[in-house]
Parts: sequence; C-alpha cells; structure tokens
Amino acid sequence: MKRLTISVFISFILIFTTACSSGTNTAQTNATPEPMVESTPEPTPEPTPEPTPEPTHAIVFTLEGNYSLFGVMNEGSLVKSSDLEMESELTIEEGGGGSMTYNGETMAITKWELNEGVVSITMADGGQANAKYHDGILDLDLYGNESMVLYYGQEGADISIYEFMTLEEVREKNKGN
Repeated sequence: MKRLTISVFISFILIFTTACSSGTNTAQTNATPEPMVESTPEPTPEPTPEPTPEPTHAIVFTLEGNYSLFGVMNEGSLVKSSDLEMESELTIEEGGGGSMTYNGETMAITKWELNEGVVSITMADGGQANAKYHDGILDLDLYGNESMVLYYGQEGADISIYEFMTLEEVREKNKGN
C-alpha cells in the first residue's frame, strides 16, 4: 500500500517522536409475634405501565462529513493531537471525493470506498490508506501495519474509549530505546 502523502506525514512522525463490600446486620427484638389471621386477599391492581423514556437524541453519524484529528498513535503510544500541537481536518464528500488539510495545506481525496467498515482512501498524489469507520470516528492507518494511526472524529463522536498518554508518559516508556 502506498504511503499517504509522504511529505505531509513525515512531519507527523517527526513531531510525535520528538515530543515524545457488603455486610450483614442482624438485630434482635423482644417483641412477641402477632397471631396469624386469615384474611381475604385484596385484588391485585393492574400494573401501571412504565413511562416511556424520552429520546436521548443520540447522534446518528454518516460517513460523509467533516472530521478533526484528535489522536495520534505511533508504535503503540496514543497521544492527543493537541498535545502534539497538530491540526488536521478530513472531509469525506458524497460521491467519493473529499479533502485532507494539515498545517494549512490541503490535498484532494480523489476516491474513497466503504467496504465492510473499512474506508479505502486515495489522495490526489496517488497515496492510499485505509481507515476503520465506526460511530463517527475514522482510524486512519497510514502504513497498513498499525504502526502509525491517525484518529479523526466528527463533532459529537464519543472518544471516551481512547486511553491517551501524556508526552511525559511516552518519554518514560521510550527511555532506553
């Protein structure tokens, strides 16, 4: 697989690598038990139906739209793109086109295809990459081997499942390497 815009993403790598009970309570009582008295059972009232919850207005994402870079993973270390002072936007347009902007430079996406949750993207310079698509998030695997993944999300996408490292944690992890 061709690398996606080599000149643009070499800087991604350079920036990244340099920055880088429960208890039981028993009570006693002295009360005497009351005698059992037979009584006629009262009729069971009809159950009151549970109120229908209000819609949560969950966001429904479509593949087409604008995405902002929120994370970068290099060699297993995931860092917020803002910690690396990296900004990038990705636009997926209906009909198979779009664009990618990094540090003010924009390149056209000449073709994209969705197949079984994977988006194959071809750039104007011929570079290609695949991205896993899920719930408004694109995991763009630059080299096809998950050594460098860019994480893009649409506005409102839930990124709470991602565990980011601080730059200090990355430095500690990489000491001696």
